[in-house]
Amino acid sequence: MAKGKALPKGVIGYKEFFDKLVNNPDSLKLVLIYGQEQYLVDGALKTAKKKYITEGAESIDYNIIDTRSDDQFSFDRLDEMVSMPPMMSERRLVIIRQSGVTGKEVSDRDLEILKNIPSSSVVIFVEDEADAKRKIFKAFVQSGTVVQMGAMEEDDISARVAKMFARYNLTVDARASMSLISRCGSGMMTISGEVAKIALYCQNAGFTRVTEEIIEDCCPPDLSGRIFDIMDACGSKEPAKALGTLNNLIAMREPVIQIRVQVLNHLKRLIIAKEAGDARTLVTQTGMNEYYAGKLVRQSQNFSMNRLIQTYLAACTSDSDVKHGLIDERYALEIILVKACTSER
Repeated sequence: MAKGKALPKGVIGYKEFFDKLVNNPDSLKLVLIYGQEQYLVDGALKTAKKKYITEGAESIDYNIIDTRSDDQFSFDRLDEMVSMPPMMSERRLVIIRQSGVTGKEVSDRDLEILKNIPSSSVVIFVEDEADAKRKIFKAFVQSGTVVQMGAMEEDDISARVAKMFARYNLTVDARASMSLISRCGSGMMTISGEVAKIALYCQNAGFTRVTEEIIEDCCPPDLSGRIFDIMDACGSKEPAKALGTLNNLIAMREPVIQIRVQVLNHLKRLIIAKEAGDARTLVTQTGMNEYYAGKLVRQSQNFSMNRLIQTYLAACTSDSDVKHGLIDERYALEIILVKACTSER
């Protein structure tokens, strides 16, 4: 299996972190979690609470500082919290969400507080982003554990989707699972919500197996999949088919601006895939999931690099013309698709 994008030095991925949290929780004291996969972040925090906090001791041994709800963070406040020994649990757990410290300059005293978290406490910082070049990031690496919660691997997502449906006593076809993942952009929070909706539909209808047809009926249109279909038609030099798929998307009230942006981004990814040459290299370079990378590389083989670059440059020019009101948005998109279908001279 191809591996994801290489992590910064000293940073671990979600799999290794969950293994530590479940099997070796005593090894953790200071933790920085960063990344956009909220489903994994929430799962990690729930697991940490279960591991470190005795049931019923939440109000005593469990502290949360969440700046999203107007909490104020300071290192002095953190120092005060960790200086208090746990009363009913083996460890005190302190969660600090969105403090912004990973993007700021900090004092030597602040770094000393991080370095000297007592063994009676576990402190977990949660941030959307982190700059590996910052002094504080290096301090987290040296004194604690740094975890990147990036996109989950394709096999993990599929397995979790199957488990989600199993909780409702439902099984799911492989094609249906991939269709659901594609529609939700591999975001587990979105997938979780869609699974609950599909399960309710299946229970009311008396279904025990989730099929691709059920996904089609219950879920948002698979815009990403339709863009692939459009570019497949362009690669095969079938403008009527490409424009027909576009018309169907517009008839389903997909915003033209969203389709146009997706086409532009897809062309950019095809160029990267063409240059990479194979899925393994593409996954390593970009960190995208293996299934999607494989589809991109296969599709890029239907285009020459020159054809992709010329189409992308034309799309960028068209994008500028649309933004300046020089051309109708739908007409601009149709021209780009026809250009993508045109044979090279």
